Amino acid sequence: MRSDVKDKIEKTLKKIIKDFKKDVDFVVLPSEKEEFGDFYTNISFKLADKENPPQKLAEIIKQKISSDLKGIIKKIETKNGFINFFIDEDIYRENILKIFQNGKEYLKENIGNGKKILIEFVSANPTGPLTIAHGRQAAYGESLSRILKFSNFDVTKEYYINDAGRQMELLGESLKARYYQLKGIEYEIPEDGYFGDYLIDIAKKIKEVKDDKNFFIEFAFNEILQDIKKDLKSFGVSFDNWVKESEFIKNKEVENVLNILKNKNLIYEKEGSLWFKTTVFGDDKDRVVVKKDKTYTYLATDIAYHKYKIERNFEVIINIVGPDHHGYIPRLKASVTSLGFNPNNFIVLIVQLTTLYRGKEKLRMSTRKGQFITLRQLIDEIGADATKFFFLFRKIDSHLDFDIEVAKKQSSENPVYYLQYAYVRLKHVIEFAKEKGYEFEGEQFQIDLLNNEEEIELMKRIWKFNEIINNVVKTYGVHLLAEYLLDISKLFHSYYQKYRIVGDEKELTYARLVLIKSLLVVFELSLNLLNISLPERM
Repeated sequence: MRSDVKDKIEKTLKKIIKDFKKDVDFVVLPSEKEEFGDFYTNISFKLADKENPPQKLAEIIKQKISSDLKGIIKKIETKNGFINFFIDEDIYRENILKIFQNGKEYLKENIGNGKKILIEFVSANPTGPLTIAHGRQAAYGESLSRILKFSNFDVTKEYYINDAGRQMELLGESLKARYYQLKGIEYEIPEDGYFGDYLIDIAKKIKEVKDDKNFFIEFAFNEILQDIKKDLKSFGVSFDNWVKESEFIKNKEVENVLNILKNKNLIYEKEGSLWFKTTVFGDDKDRVVVKKDKTYTYLATDIAYHKYKIERNFEVIINIVGPDHHGYIPRLKASVTSLGFNPNNFIVLIVQLTTLYRGKEKLRMSTRKGQFITLRQLIDEIGADATKFFFLFRKIDSHLDFDIEVAKKQSSENPVYYLQYAYVRLKHVIEFAKEKGYEFEGEQFQIDLLNNEEEIELMKRIWKFNEIINNVVKTYGVHLLAEYLLDISKLFHSYYQKYRIVGDEKELTYARLVLIKSLLVVFELSLNLLNISLPERM
């Protein structure tokens, strides 16, 4: 495995440091460009002095380590003081054989060491159907959670339901208006209410109106939340916990947490409102937590919610939010810091917006006027897999232009079709080989026969899988796995077109089948981590 090779390089370099009688920190990192090999180290810069510049030391160290890493390193080069390591191709071959023998278990690494992580994502207000913005957050949050779980983090996924406050009153009034309009009674939707047609459909379900001021609020809330859960399920997204904002008010948790902050001298009264001293923690101004009318602000309930997160002993708390929350981050950081949580372990990831196109036509949307394409409509038109992959393929902090027409194509223009086609093709090769009498049990595989350029390149890409996973864990960049899988798909399709995998030469066929089977393991695992389905046929 890649990490084993890196460890051996580091161990060898640590032995060499003793010859220089210096104690220095150095790094061995994956090279960003192939021309610089597989790994590089900055050790020469750390050991350098006036008499011994980095390039001179790099040459000395190169001579010392060549014999120690025989069979692991094919070539060592020095450039501008850096030492570059080129891996022996037998390492790639050994890697695919181990994946072939042990499956995805061989690819697991204990990066997380059981660390407890809470990931809160989507958390869409229960005032309307999920939008494509929520869909992008859902696709990303689910995939990130899967990758972290695979890397041995103890992950809990949570959805926070904002079911309190003025927005719910407006929702109830809006549904009430739609209900009476259906009865032929004139009743206006509040100016800042909800105008979407989805409330007409909900109003049609009302059989009898109860004499309860909260009836319309509760009816709308229950129907919308049920639809949200249904849409998330069809999108392959699940949550361990659903937490209601209203419970924190009902159970006096908001009042309790504000008292805690008062005792820390972090709450003060001004102009009839209660303010939280967020400036103490780097915010640009203090924030209101209790308004003049004695109602709580969103921040007040959010502080209570984050106290609940902290109390459950999560070591890392991740919030995945939309770009409209950007200005909200400093006050949330202030909240968790004031409650004794390490702000460095509180991560807020912003998912940028998506613009939908049909070819060159930009689809105009207005949430306020109820004119928008829902996640459900997008799934119905192009399928859950295409929707998810298009959401995942770009960095979350980049605006996404999403072309519906491309996502519908069954061709190489559509990346998810291209990936799934590669997966099906890999499975077909294995099935075809079995039909031709190739059995894997008890065989000795001559994998040194895998020596043409395309095979070496494929094996090298497979060997880089763990590096990709490590980078996703470090940066939360799920797009790195999507890009990796698309890249390896292109290599495989090209290889498949150029070479006959199941041929007349038994030893060569078996060697190539080991490559195909290990590639299939990486494909199946990667598609699962990206939450993309595994089709049997295409």
